[in-house]
Amino acid sequence: LDEAVASYHKALAIKPDYAEAHNNLGNALQDLGKLDEAVASYHKALGCDATLINAHLGYSKTLGHLVPNWHFPMLNDGPRNHAYLEALNSVVDVNSHVLEIGTGSGLLAMMAARSGARKVTTCETVAIISETAQNIVTVNGLAPTINVINKKSTELAVGVDLEDRADLLVSEVFSNELLGEGVLHSIEDAKRRLLKPNAPIIPASASIMIALFGGTDIKNKFMVHEVCGFDLSRFNALAGQKLTLAKNGLEIDLFTEDVDAFRFDFVHHDHFAREAKTLKVSIINAGRCYGIVQWIRLRLNDKEVFENHPSSKAPSSHWKQCFYIFKAPLDVEPGQVAVISAMHDRNSPWFSLESLEPRSDLPL
Repeated sequence: LDEAVASYHKALAIKPDYAEAHNNLGNALQDLGKLDEAVASYHKALGCDATLINAHLGYSKTLGHLVPNWHFPMLNDGPRNHAYLEALNSVVDVNSHVLEIGTGSGLLAMMAARSGARKVTTCETVAIISETAQNIVTVNGLAPTINVINKKSTELAVGVDLEDRADLLVSEVFSNELLGEGVLHSIEDAKRRLLKPNAPIIPASASIMIALFGGTDIKNKFMVHEVCGFDLSRFNALAGQKLTLAKNGLEIDLFTEDVDAFRFDFVHHDHFAREAKTLKVSIINAGRCYGIVQWIRLRLNDKEVFENHPSSKAPSSHWKQCFYIFKAPLDVEPGQVAVISAMHDRNSPWFSLESLEPRSDLPL
């Protein structure tokens, strides 16, 4: 691939308007993982020949890797936005220097600026997103207050990127399972190097929540039995044990109370170790159980809480629920106790059913 890139550059030095060479250079750069450069090459190819379909496809595919489509439902997630805005309004003042990890569109940085912050420093690792966010900040007249930096937060340095340690940290780098975007490492590093002692953090804490679930609507998304008179149940062996699903109005049955499996207190703790524990959860509703559903709960501050609860009838959150599927369905009833193995390695959680203890009120 490196030799191919060198050859395309030689060809373009001879013929700069060679659309196919720009396109093929984009393909090679994409395969090398140099996505920002690949996007630039596809853009040049289309500038030379707007009818080159392969360049349109390559540009769209690469841009989709750099800017996943979940950004758009996230930005339109009204409850999420309201919770963050209220939390920022409650703590930001004219003396605040706010640090944001994960600029994205610049929305949270602009919220902080509108809340009255003296200075907002925000960082974004993807160059094309960082550049676009800076344009958005400028269009909204907030460029004097907000400094967008194209770096990882772990690469920021006080005295270089920040004039001083920040008074407040805000971030929204949470995956469907909470931990997938490296949030624990980012917050640990920021508290150690980039924040003043006892600085407020938004969200103040976050939890990985679970419950046992059932329901035909949900089951049909990952399990099959008889179709048109044919037994297809053996196909279930090919289904993954962990699936991510946007519930989008599908009915779900919950057989337990909400369980706070893992809670991360960002304000009071400076380090978060990997964990493994056994949870004993009481069954409160009867029915056929297919597995464990997992969602996230963010406590922005003492008042504002946001979660993508699986039973919510509100418009769907941009966060999806994760489903840990049992090897075979279980019929459960009130009084039984589910023994659940729970663990996380700081990057991903995992849940599995160890056993289902019988009701304690049954005669021996």
